[in-house]
Amino acid sequence: MICRQKAGFTLIELLVYMGLLASIVIIAGHAFSDSTRFRVRTQNILRANQESENVAVLLKSDISQIGSKNSKEAGDAQTVNGEKRGDKFGTLRSDVYMDPANADPDKKDFSSFEVCSKDDADCPTHSIDFDSVFFRYVRFDNDGHYKAVEEAHWYVEGGVLKRTCRTIVGTSDCGNAGESREDAKAHAVEIASGVTTFKLYPVKPGNRKRLFPSSNDTTYSLFSLIPRKEAGYENVSVANDMGEIGASGAEQKIGGPNGPFFSNWTNEPGPANDHLLPEVNRKINQLIATNPVNNPVASWSSYCQTQGGNLRLVRNVEYELSFSMTLPPSAADRSLLFIPGRDHMSVGFRSFETGEQPKKNGRVLIDDFMFFPPLDAKNGDGNRVMRFTVPDTVENACIAFTFAFYSPLASQGAITIKDLRLYRLPYLMADGSLGEVPIKEKQNVKAMKLLLEVARGGKNDEKGETNVIEIVIPTPSNGPSD
Repeated sequence: MICRQKAGFTLIELLVYMGLLASIVIIAGHAFSDSTRFRVRTQNILRANQESENVAVLLKSDISQIGSKNSKEAGDAQTVNGEKRGDKFGTLRSDVYMDPANADPDKKDFSSFEVCSKDDADCPTHSIDFDSVFFRYVRFDNDGHYKAVEEAHWYVEGGVLKRTCRTIVGTSDCGNAGESREDAKAHAVEIASGVTTFKLYPVKPGNRKRLFPSSNDTTYSLFSLIPRKEAGYENVSVANDMGEIGASGAEQKIGGPNGPFFSNWTNEPGPANDHLLPEVNRKINQLIATNPVNNPVASWSSYCQTQGGNLRLVRNVEYELSFSMTLPPSAADRSLLFIPGRDHMSVGFRSFETGEQPKKNGRVLIDDFMFFPPLDAKNGDGNRVMRFTVPDTVENACIAFTFAFYSPLASQGAITIKDLRLYRLPYLMADGSLGEVPIKEKQNVKAMKLLLEVARGGKNDEKGETNVIEIVIPTPSNGPSD
């Protein structure tokens, strides 16, 4: 007789198994729950970061141009020796000031911003955590001509940051003509939600550090512009303030009778695209700024590396690049025939290693700044000022001026550059908030600090995941002197 033993689990084994299974389920549940919370928290962080950074970009666009007053005027230009000059510069726009004609001298306001008090009917949402601010600026068309004076209003309502826009004078698609500040709220645009702090503070410049020309230049004014001579670039004559060709000086005169700019215009009949040289034959004039060098013979990149300051621009630090231009010596100088939109002048940076604009992973870190020469025999001279930051550190760069002429005569003129400077601009917090600045002092505010906090995923009284941004935004045109 064969005896078979039955297989199976005892009660104790089954209980142990169930206990282990329950522990695994609990552990897995906690892991899944933690993973879900982590994913949600990460998403909230990313959303808060993205919204706050988007706000900073949009607000910077408004604040950086407040008080802009000068523009080019459209219409017929003057004629010199049978040739039309470029567009003339217009007069200052006093409408960008908040209250310049107040009968009370102590209340005249030549600034271009206004922070509402909590008692102002236009700003019912003003509080200790939220500012309600108006900014005024000139709106230009794509050719730099005046269109209108506009006023933007930034405020927070129910945790939502909003922006309105209205036209003060001129023609613009910014709101309805003649509407009040209160009426403008009817078409407010929601910029960001979950805003827990929106404050602006006045900032004053600290001690600027000059990066170019270097401190080795005891006169703090001498510099050179060295032509870039290689394929695709053309040599152009440069003289100092004493008329010495290829010599350093307090100013550098480019082109003119001693050697005009290269022109991409030809009188020979060609295709319908005007009388331009074929693209393969086109060239530009580019000059590299260096510390004083006389009669340069080496390559531009060599001087850029050794005499160009070997500039290093650090991420998120404010810089100021400036120079001045003088009026041409003659009312018949062909530089007055510069045609905006066709002829080209710009200043920027070039790497002495690649000859190109500084890049990282194929992305340009700083674009060139376009500028116009004096477009009138009596107007248009003075300073050109560019303030900027870079999204990533720039290494081994030099200042470069680029000129390209596609009109018939402008290339025969002369352009004078002087007082070329590059500064690093540290900023210091002033006392109090922006709304506490006295009326007479408002015109002296040349920078503002934004404090912005955006929260995501909060419940009840908790903020949830937050992102805080603090940036300084220069306002060089605020006030009557700029």
